[in-house]
Amino acid sequence: MPQPAQLLHAAASATRQLSPEAVERTVGNAVIIVSVPRAGSNLLFEQLQRLPGAWSIGGESHAIFNAFPQLRAENAAIDSGRLTASHADEQTREAMRRCFLLLLRDAHGRPYLSFDSSNRPAQPVLLEKTPRNALNVPFLLQVFPNARFVFLHREPRQNIASIIEAWTVGLQTGRFVTFKDLPGWDRGGWCFLLPPGWREMVGKSLAEIAAFQWSAANGIVLDELECLDASRWTSVSYEQLLADPAAALNALADFTGVSGPASAVSAESMPLSRTTLSPPHPDKWKRHEADIERVRETWEPIAERIQAL
Repeated sequence: MPQPAQLLHAAASATRQLSPEAVERTVGNAVIIVSVPRAGSNLLFEQLQRLPGAWSIGGESHAIFNAFPQLRAENAAIDSGRLTASHADEQTREAMRRCFLLLLRDAHGRPYLSFDSSNRPAQPVLLEKTPRNALNVPFLLQVFPNARFVFLHREPRQNIASIIEAWTVGLQTGRFVTFKDLPGWDRGGWCFLLPPGWREMVGKSLAEIAAFQWSAANGIVLDELECLDASRWTSVSYEQLLADPAAALNALADFTGVSGPASAVSAESMPLSRTTLSPPHPDKWKRHEADIERVRETWEPIAERIQAL
């Protein structure tokens, strides 16, 4: 994958013979996974992109977003990492679509642009997944006006415990740190996505920070998706994916229009995601049980909304 500084030039050069309208048609059939960090989105994405008929850029779209300096935070004051429709001006929309088209790959890793025009789908299903997308639905709808969404959610206590674990590793090693020099932040680095209201977490415990991230991001996702027609989004839980991956993936294949069943996948054959810190276990969260229960009022209302889906 080209470095962010080179990506815009490479994308413009590789797609220069295509009109803006042609580029938009080609990448417009986007299916975007939205979830909070540590909810299993890497595992879900890794499984979906292996299905015959699936297309993706091969991984997360950090490099594409980083090619646009104006998109690295909501504003110069870094009030949040949330992007709205106002960030998606015409030039940004077109350039971003060309970046996705340049990097588009089939399930075998073969570039879309390497195929003869007669041997490639006119509107491939583009699978997109980046954790920050949970904050960016209005922006994404400007880049991909016909986008559909898969909302992945996870049992709150397990998810929050995993966020706590990752923050602990991140502050020790730099892994997962997305903002190194937030003004006024007291921990030296901020891990994962940056929801509005993050400054209220100054001086708070990791459990409070993790519960805030989980609740804020899931709340934003629900608010945005519930404004869309019901046909444009679906939801799946991490627990469903682990318990019966074939059924979960087949249902998502039907929703996305990706060809090829996932019947060969079983709970026993599901691999660990490449970002897994330690093997999953239903009781692993209990090492943080007391801290998570102390902030129940933070996450319980959102958990009830998800439960009602």
